[in-house]
Amino acid sequence: MRATSLANERSASDRIRRRHSPWEDVLRGFAIAFLLTGAPIALHIVSQPIALLFTVVAAVVVTRFFEQDVPIIVLIPNIFQNVFAALFSPYVEEYADIELMKSYSFLTTAVCWLTLAVAFATKPAAYSPFVRKLIYASVGLLAIVGVYYVIGLALNPRNATVYLRNIGLPIFLFQMFLLVGAKHQISLPKILVVLLTSVAVTAYFELFALDAWLSITNGWRYLTLFSAKRLVNVDDIRKAAQAGQVVTSVLDYSKSVLFNTPLTASLGLEVQRLQGPSFNTISFAYLLSSLIALLAIQKRIILALIGMPLLLATSAKGPLFFTVACVLFYYLSRRATTNFPIKALAAILVLYAFIVIKVGMGTGDYHVLGLLGGLNGFIKLPIGHSLGDGGNLSIPDFGALKWEDFQNAGAANVAVESAFGVLLYQMGIAAAAWFAFYFWVAGVGWRLFKETRAPDLSFVASGIIVSVVNGLFQEEAYFVPFSLAFVMGYCGLILGATDRAVVMELARSRLHPAFDDQAPSSAWVTARSRDPSSFTRPKLVE
Repeated sequence: MRATSLANERSASDRIRRRHSPWEDVLRGFAIAFLLTGAPIALHIVSQPIALLFTVVAAVVVTRFFEQDVPIIVLIPNIFQNVFAALFSPYVEEYADIELMKSYSFLTTAVCWLTLAVAFATKPAAYSPFVRKLIYASVGLLAIVGVYYVIGLALNPRNATVYLRNIGLPIFLFQMFLLVGAKHQISLPKILVVLLTSVAVTAYFELFALDAWLSITNGWRYLTLFSAKRLVNVDDIRKAAQAGQVVTSVLDYSKSVLFNTPLTASLGLEVQRLQGPSFNTISFAYLLSSLIALLAIQKRIILALIGMPLLLATSAKGPLFFTVACVLFYYLSRRATTNFPIKALAAILVLYAFIVIKVGMGTGDYHVLGLLGGLNGFIKLPIGHSLGDGGNLSIPDFGALKWEDFQNAGAANVAVESAFGVLLYQMGIAAAAWFAFYFWVAGVGWRLFKETRAPDLSFVASGIIVSVVNGLFQEEAYFVPFSLAFVMGYCGLILGATDRAVVMELARSRLHPAFDDQAPSSAWVTARSRDPSSFTRPKLVE
């Protein structure tokens, strides 16, 4: 009768929420989220202790009393924190001060996660065995990462902490969104609509009126502080001169050849890459890639098409590949009855990786050189070097790296520019647990997709697998919040909603006839043509 008990709790939650329209709930969540994004940064200018106290208390209160809004409250500060930091940048003198302002989004995320983790630990039976299994597996992975963090902490506390955050954040979001999705009626489609709309408004403003956008947001000040060291760095100036580039503005650093690859250099096309509200091209591109992919899978084609020009304007290869691969995978596999689509995706990705590595070795591509550096480091020390040893963010002066020497040697002397290489370098053979967990979750998504035909479940399979492969050639593919962390958050919400729908269906169809008038609340993740057997199989919830 456990399914009936769970369904009773979730049905009661639904009845309370039906007093408001779904759009009211979503917009309330966004209002709270923007408050929690801007207020800590404004308070920071007055007093950092007050800002810290406000952030912690507000995150606890919101998670406790507006638990269903946690996904929005976590996403929005990460997306728009840099805009608020830029707005207040005239009040600081160095970029290090802005870094402090930007830390409040992670603090909000961490406190929300801790609050939910404590609630789960005190009452795990409130969730189905399916959810508990996913949570326990992810906790096991965090424990393994924690061992390497402790080792790294003794060697370089700052770098170890940075990479603990980078590796842990996707798991944190997955756990939080899974728990919330399993417990509450959440409308992911509506959240995505508001997210893309708000992001598109700012991005199109930047695209068509860049100077006005930077003036209104104090973006000029933000970028000047961000680029201050590069503007006087001898190595950066020398490299720019060798490339025939004369740096006259902070915007020159966001210019590149089309898709930032030597393969298009001969075309002579230089583009000003869109940076979005994050003021970071690659981060923004990954944000758009998952939003567009999910909206296209959900048949919201117009919104997806609105986002595509923005993604193209970032001129970023990896995020564009992610979007195309995920969308094509869904539309080509939606009627499949075998595992051929997922096997075909794996084969295509292996071929893609081989071609990119082969071409990159011939052109001296930085990402491939960094990947090979990570592989060489793994071979030399298979047990791993510790968290924080290796990786872009572990290098004090990244511009001082001698890439010409690396090109001559055929590999970098350390893991850089490749998240895959960095993981192997830092965690050694223990990185196998990381890959095993992510591929396992992708497999769960694929099996559920085959049984339910719920479109979003295809994203769980393809989104994770493509993200892992993209990490071969970009450190940002795993280690910026907008990439793997957001993908895992969406996957957690989708799997949580699937569990919730299944528990409700089980209670209605088998255990408690009184639920006949309670349709599964997570309709966006429920099959279009329902096969009752797919909901009554115990393996989905046990």
